[in-house]
Amino acid sequence: MSKKEKKTLYLSFSKMLGIEVDNKRIFGLDFLRAFAIFCVVHAHGKHLLDDSCISFFSEVPLPHGVDIFFVISGFLIGSSFFSYASKNGRVDIAKVMRFYGRTTLRILPNYLFIMAVYYILVRTEIVNGNIDEFPLWRFITFTQNIFTPFYGFYWESWSLSVQWWFYIIFPLLLFMFSGKIDVKKVTPYICLFFIISSFVFRIMVSGHASDGFWWDVWIRKTAASRFDNIYIGVMAAWVRCYTPNIWKSHPTVCLIVGILLMIVTFVVPRHSGTFYTNVIFLSIAPIAIAMWLPYLTNIKSSRTLIGKTLSYFSILSYAMFLTNLMVIQIIDKNYPEFFRQIGASGYFIYWILVIIASYFLYIVIEKQFVKIRDKVI
Repeated sequence: MSKKEKKTLYLSFSKMLGIEVDNKRIFGLDFLRAFAIFCVVHAHGKHLLDDSCISFFSEVPLPHGVDIFFVISGFLIGSSFFSYASKNGRVDIAKVMRFYGRTTLRILPNYLFIMAVYYILVRTEIVNGNIDEFPLWRFITFTQNIFTPFYGFYWESWSLSVQWWFYIIFPLLLFMFSGKIDVKKVTPYICLFFIISSFVFRIMVSGHASDGFWWDVWIRKTAASRFDNIYIGVMAAWVRCYTPNIWKSHPTVCLIVGILLMIVTFVVPRHSGTFYTNVIFLSIAPIAIAMWLPYLTNIKSSRTLIGKTLSYFSILSYAMFLTNLMVIQIIDKNYPEFFRQIGASGYFIYWILVIIASYFLYIVIEKQFVKIRDKVI
């Protein structure tokens, strides 16, 4: 089959699926998103491998996929605004408002739809949840975990709250300061402020992290504790935009150092209550991930079937992030014995169900609102 025939077949298949890969996409970032969503989905369903012939796979150390999403978000949003400001060093209100409109139509429809589904599932007792202690308005306004934790309902929304407030605050700060100070000069100070603030917050709430559960909800899943992860991604974008010679100088070395740094998070013991566990640990992985970016952003495209498949999963990653925990909660509450009996097959069925649910969410909700966004904004 010729290259032209392969391309035609691929385009026809993409059109049939309703998932079209834009030529402007950077494959290295698609690969990273696909890896991130694999880490997330695997982490939530790996217990299905217990007592199976491949149970060892559940013990393979992997990064927190959310850390990767945080860094990518900071990197892409930062890159967008730096590119816009490159002509005169400023960010005007029109750019900020356009960003708000496009981001709202990209994030909110999926988020609110899944929240409504969760609410119905909890009320009908199909999944467990605590709606009364954490009212819906807090989830609608993304205030469920700014400074205090939540638990028991719509667990996956914690990271979207972190990202939402970044989307609101960062562009606004660029607009406010860029009238007086060049974006190039002010951005490092903004990033440094939020990075230090996250460290300070983690120190302040360390007393609440008495065990693994409370560490998870107070340290790992509170928005004020995690802003540093996104702003590390912003700083990576700043280096790429304003110091390109440094960015391009040693991408392979950066990749290797970043991988070694990530390995540190796997091998250094984390003991409850220590300064390393409560304050330092959560900043190491984002730094490592940021160091992968000079190498990965050089990989512009992939013509292989595996590469195209990874791009599909990258496009579906937001929908997969929102649906995978719901799928595993339904399985764990309603069909635990069945999935225990079928062993490793249950793990793969879980993946199939996640892909089906996320594809439905993408086609019916996300894609339709993205079309509206692209027409009106």
